[in-house]
Amino acid sequence: MEYRHENSPVPVVVTLVAIVCIGLAISYNGQKMAQQANGPKPEPAKSVAPNVSVINAVPSTYQAYVSGHGEAKAHWALSLKAQVKGEITNMSEQFATGNVVKKGQVLAQIDNTEYLQAVASAKATLADAKLALQEEQDLGNQAKREWQRSGVTQAPSSPLVFRTLQLEAAQATADNAQYALQTAQRDEKNTHISAPFDAVILSRDVDLGTYVSIGDTLATLNSTDKVEISVPLSLSQWQNLASDKSGEVILSDVTTQNQWQGYIARFEQHLDDSSRQRSVVVALDKPFEQATPLLPGTFLAVQIAGKALNNVIKLPASAVSQEGLIWYVNEQNTLMSIQAQKLFERGDYVYISPIEGHTNLRVVARPLVSYLNDMLVNPIVEEMP
Repeated sequence: MEYRHENSPVPVVVTLVAIVCIGLAISYNGQKMAQQANGPKPEPAKSVAPNVSVINAVPSTYQAYVSGHGEAKAHWALSLKAQVKGEITNMSEQFATGNVVKKGQVLAQIDNTEYLQAVASAKATLADAKLALQEEQDLGNQAKREWQRSGVTQAPSSPLVFRTLQLEAAQATADNAQYALQTAQRDEKNTHISAPFDAVILSRDVDLGTYVSIGDTLATLNSTDKVEISVPLSLSQWQNLASDKSGEVILSDVTTQNQWQGYIARFEQHLDDSSRQRSVVVALDKPFEQATPLLPGTFLAVQIAGKALNNVIKLPASAVSQEGLIWYVNEQNTLMSIQAQKLFERGDYVYISPIEGHTNLRVVARPLVSYLNDMLVNPIVEEMP
């Protein structure tokens, strides 16, 4: 059976509906676009000034502090050398590195047999010389009496008459014998090796039985009375230092942070060959008797109280950039930078000269590397930390 399809009106209707819908959509979008084009335009986004923390920096009077570094060194450092030759026949138990010894304490003994013999011989020689001198004195006195008994009133023509020359020769012989005895006694005394001052033994260079010659090193000693630290200072630091040496001195171990209170010992009067700077020498008495001993060789940070300075601005150290600049906010709330004239530092603070033309400065507490001059900011005042 054959079927035939007649043309149906449904597809035509669907197509017409779709065309109408598209037309309406285009008309609607056109109207919206026209409304947007004719309506008010949106305002552009406003730039917001960043907040910055500032400190009101007002000049005032502060005590200056001078800072530097140096190595603690013994007041006296000595290479103890042999003054006589001989064998080391005895040695003290205290004669060892690290031990502290007293002035005059005997550390070792050099064989003194021949030196005792020399002393005895010198005493005998001196006794003979004194006897000869006495005999010459007696002979001279006798000659004077005989001359007087002779009735001659004038003085003798020769000094030999009163044995004057013989007496002078005898006196010189006696004096020489006395000096020889003193030398022999000194040599015998030098066989007793002793500390010339209170000291700590850094090294011992001989052992029991060692034969030493004159000039041989026996030990190395450091005095324990005090340590000194030479601190080179710049010209500006010298200008901040009081001239009466009265400033308080704080010594700090850069490794352990232990602290001691020292004093100014003296001012050097020359420039160092290498640094080309003049140094102040500070000291600490009895370093080995401190609660924490200060040992020679310790590297120290030194802080010295100086003069009272007027018209100085105090700032946190964070306010000064690595380039030495400070940033401040002017009356128009824009940033400005200027090179800081640093006077001194202490702890977490830096002290600078005031900025010319500004009596009250709003200094940025923590400047950023992204800051630019004339950059608009919103300053927020904070208290000095």
